[in-house]
Amino acid sequence: MRVLLCLLSDQHVPNLLSVHHYVPDLLVLIESEQMKSRGVASHFLKALKLGSLDYDGRHLIEPLTAEDNLTAVRQALQLAYGKFPTGEWIANLTGGTKPMSIATYEFFKALGGKLVYTNVARPARLTDVSTDQVEDCGHRLGIKEFLAGYGFESRKADDKLAGAEDRARGWAESAKLLAQHACGQEILALDDQERTKARDKGIELPADRFNFPCDELRGIWLDGKTTRRLTKYEVEFLTGGWLEVFFWDILTRHSEALGIWDVRLGLEVGRCGDPTGNDFDVAFMHNHGLSMIECKSGSQDHDPGSDILYKVEAVTRQFRALRVRSYLATTGANVLDKKNKVKESLLTRANIYQCRILVRDQIRELALGTNDTETVRELVLGGNAS
Repeated sequence: MRVLLCLLSDQHVPNLLSVHHYVPDLLVLIESEQMKSRGVASHFLKALKLGSLDYDGRHLIEPLTAEDNLTAVRQALQLAYGKFPTGEWIANLTGGTKPMSIATYEFFKALGGKLVYTNVARPARLTDVSTDQVEDCGHRLGIKEFLAGYGFESRKADDKLAGAEDRARGWAESAKLLAQHACGQEILALDDQERTKARDKGIELPADRFNFPCDELRGIWLDGKTTRRLTKYEVEFLTGGWLEVFFWDILTRHSEALGIWDVRLGLEVGRCGDPTGNDFDVAFMHNHGLSMIECKSGSQDHDPGSDILYKVEAVTRQFRALRVRSYLATTGANVLDKKNKVKESLLTRANIYQCRILVRDQIRELALGTNDTETVRELVLGGNAS
């Protein structure tokens, strides 16, 4: 019987990948009092189940009273090992506190068990510390698995996500054309009341109330007609949703070359048991971490720039200890200084939260080079897709 031991901590990704790699017959989880108070073991098991590994009846949770006490850690390990002494044991040293890792190393080294470690920068690469042999886990964590391991959930139904992405495919060409111009001009001439109603029920508009930045777009949407009836989804697209569609489409088409996966449009994410949550305009997985893009189209004249990062910062704080990278993509001039550069104050705040800001010139460059993977890699991933 193969037994895998994991030391639970706030960072679940290395442990999760080790389970997918070794697929043990039995999973042993060392859970400290602090981790138990956060429900880490139950989150971990739920994440495994979402990844098609059900360990509900094949796991042991061994409690640990003092995570920084070597003696207490050894006692927990002895209790766990004593229940299955004839098993083929593999211990993942990556999680837990340093005393937990040290005690686990000493305990299983003496028993001749297999000891593996994962570098946080490459969580899918497991190294046998005794032989230096490296093994790569082939499993790619999906967004739902990633979120579940930290006690979060994706709340929008799969069929609604699929429906939104199907509509987005049909609008991809329009989104690219709008991104090539990336101007602050409103496409639909609507007042606030009309916009709110149209986003809920759709609207019929005469041709002169469409402000397309190029004839090609006017031809796509009006085709010589004097009026056009828009669905609520089309209204949402033309009143700003096009920027989300643009990024979702370009990342989806280049995903394999960029080494990213599970690119989703319009996720609704919240902590389990908490009714509040956040919308992720575009989200994807990269290096087994979650990336999210907040999209702001239009002039953004109502915001002088001080609040432009608020939502991104709020989400990042919520995921403070996690493998999360954020982006702000905006066509607004409010983030730029007189030299057409991102304001220094915004850059400072963005760097604190490891947020990458993409402004209208970069969005135009992306749109003009939509078939160039290297352009996408440089501007979105910063030239690094590893």
